[in-house]
Amino acid sequence: MKVISKDSSKLFETFFDAQNQDNSRVQMGIITLLPGERRPEKDFARHEQDEFSYVVSGVAHTILENGEDIVGKAGDAQLIEAGEGHINYNDSNEEAVVVWFLVER
Repeated sequence: MKVISKDSSKLFETFFDAQNQDNSRVQMGIITLLPGERRPEKDFARHEQDEFSYVVSGVAHTILENGEDIVGKAGDAQLIEAGEGHINYNDSNEEAVVVWFLVER
């Protein structure tokens, strides 16, 4: 068993990836979106793996390339399929914390 604690000074952190665990098909991390923050700042994020995410606190929007705006509130989970361009942003006055997993099919 491995335990990795969040570094409170980081807004984006990868906990598990091929560098620290044997299953190179799975990555796990956490992101804190500050009020008004957008990630990535330009263009769309895109992954070769499916991205599963869970909103721990706050409200986080996911904008897909087709313009669809998916609102994730605390307790919501999302799936963004491999190759699907997306942007995450926070338009609220509170931080949004999201745990994410990248899983290769």
